[in-house]
Amino acid sequence: MKIDKLFIGLDLSKYDNACIENAYYLLNHIPTIETVVLYHNIKFDFIGELDEFTALSCSQLREKILKHFKKVYVPMFKEHSEKVIPTVTDDNNTINALKNQLAYNTNSTLFIFGSKSQEDGTGDVPMKTVSLKMYDAPALFCPSPAKTPYKTLFAAIDLKTKGSDKNVITWSNNFREHFPNIEVTGVYVNETPIAYFPYIEQGDDEIADELWHNCEAKFKKLTENHQKHVKEWDFKLLKGKGVVQHLKKAIKKEKPNLLIVGRNSTFFRNTNVYGSTTRKLLMSAPKVPVLVI
Repeated sequence: MKIDKLFIGLDLSKYDNACIENAYYLLNHIPTIETVVLYHNIKFDFIGELDEFTALSCSQLREKILKHFKKVYVPMFKEHSEKVIPTVTDDNNTINALKNQLAYNTNSTLFIFGSKSQEDGTGDVPMKTVSLKMYDAPALFCPSPAKTPYKTLFAAIDLKTKGSDKNVITWSNNFREHFPNIEVTGVYVNETPIAYFPYIEQGDDEIADELWHNCEAKFKKLTENHQKHVKEWDFKLLKGKGVVQHLKKAIKKEKPNLLIVGRNSTFFRNTNVYGSTTRKLLMSAPKVPVLVI
């Protein structure tokens, strides 16, 4: 894990504070970070449709937002304010705006966004990740209650042969290097037996037990293969229907400060779409920052 730039997508709401708080914490602990971009895109067609804004050009509005960034947001980075670059562009489409910015970035850039649940009136947070998936860019999604410091970390394991476990383990252990006191817990949800309805009935204990033992064997193999890196981890092996549902229950109970998940889709590996579990998790916006790698 090498991060040399933080790119914060802002929307001038309460979620900005959570993004900036997490970015400031990372900036204080990861010495390789050289630049922090505060970014917002103006949807100029929408503004043009509002009578009260017809006299206000995009350039005027852009200057007002930049002034706000410099007056309110930049000082939040305190001693690191010289590393902060406020940026506002005109682009009707957030995804296109991200693509335009990504052309000038590498996978050493960490993107940070506010994480909003569907109840907050958003359904497009996972859509923004289309651009990020295309460029294999890591992204941190911060809900408004997200607080620092990072003391505990959940690493979501998928136990797939070509899954994201290696990346999740690598990033988790890199966080341990930057945050030496952080406690890492590997979490896996085994969806047996009811997740396979109608092929396996709920009462089919024999098959359910076989699947469970198979899962335990895979988990043991994972720990053996990565013994050097996970020897100080705790592990939670959860059982039941709904990976996101059980992850959220574990988060609510244990209250970790950070969750790391993989981006890959099992069936659509070569597409620009995050895996279904990751997309559902982002749309439900658990009260913990979610790092997608």
